[in-house]
Amino acid sequence: MAILEVTIPQMGEGLQEARLLRFLKEPGDAIARDEPIFEMETDKATMEIEAPVAGVLVEWLVAPDAVVPIGAVVGRIEANVPAQEQPVSPRRQPAPPADAEPAAPDSKRATRNALVPPRTRAYARECGMAEADLMALADKLGTRVMPSDVDRFLSNRVLMAPGPTPAEANGETVALSSAQRTLVYRMQQRYAEAIPATEEVVVPWEPIDRLRSDLKARARQGGDPPPTPFLILAWCVVRAVARAPVFRCTYAGDGMLRRYDHLHLGLAVTRGDDELITARVASADALGFWEFARAAVGAVKRARCGEDQASGVMQLTLSNLVGLDILRAIPVVVPPAVGTLFVGAVHLVPQLTDDGVAFVRAANVSLTFDHRVVNGVGAARFLAGIRAEVAALTCDRLVPSE
Repeated sequence: MAILEVTIPQMGEGLQEARLLRFLKEPGDAIARDEPIFEMETDKATMEIEAPVAGVLVEWLVAPDAVVPIGAVVGRIEANVPAQEQPVSPRRQPAPPADAEPAAPDSKRATRNALVPPRTRAYARECGMAEADLMALADKLGTRVMPSDVDRFLSNRVLMAPGPTPAEANGETVALSSAQRTLVYRMQQRYAEAIPATEEVVVPWEPIDRLRSDLKARARQGGDPPPTPFLILAWCVVRAVARAPVFRCTYAGDGMLRRYDHLHLGLAVTRGDDELITARVASADALGFWEFARAAVGAVKRARCGEDQASGVMQLTLSNLVGLDILRAIPVVVPPAVGTLFVGAVHLVPQLTDDGVAFVRAANVSLTFDHRVVNGVGAARFLAGIRAEVAALTCDRLVPSE
């Protein structure tokens, strides 16, 4: 058996480093050729990296969340091939020859970007450094820009600025939590790509209350406990996507869409005081009602235990602030997701009846969508589809055999 090094591959020009998000295989696991074994993130994309050979994973040499250079060895596989047939591991792109012609003017920005590693770009943004200043610093140095270079630049700028008053100088600098740094990294990497727009609809809550009451009655006879009202609404969202398949897509760049067979649904989960982490229900639209409910409950439990399930294939995310009486919000959509839904607190709203005005329980549901993929009419029809799915909720229709 041959031992093959697993390396960070070169996935595009100008990329110098990547962030290793998570391992998909553990030491001792059998691996098939072309099977995804880890997930990494660069300035340009999040992607799963496949095994170059079949074999057994021997070890990982770095920890998740590490930022490593392109070509770095991150693990080893005991390959099921003789040593002479061992494939060549991905390496860095070769440097241009010394006598190569200078870069053309239109490649200047790409050259500067190559001098700024992902961790330096993220650090500069956290420090409030403008992109133009970062590019100017890269031009000035002519070498790879490190976080220490950013510190020196900002220190020099502070020295030239008026000093703070004694009252302004009080305070301390503390680090964000690991989960928050991961969230900031993802948003900074991709948020600016989207063209966001937001629409809102009022969803009557009486059908969800009625279904919960019916499911509770069945639970007393030995059935499963009913899902939360939020998960029942999430199920209605999944059903509505069947009539709005654009919400199973992601924007692939250059005017292209990537269409997926199934919807991979994200659920925003809060931990601690204000830590946001993502649960994920894979192929949610391929599941029955109880299958979906059980999968969602399990994913949320794992998220509350600290397992971040965010993935590069998660087209739609749902969020809510249960118990905090927030009626409406404008959610953030971060590519490759095409939309984010926020479910507001259930409250009483007036409704016209034959006898006058009655107050009914309802919730505001806000959708922020990527306008590159979905237009206003498509988003409105999707929201109307969610309302229709809620209105059609009945215990016998959803779980006739339970």
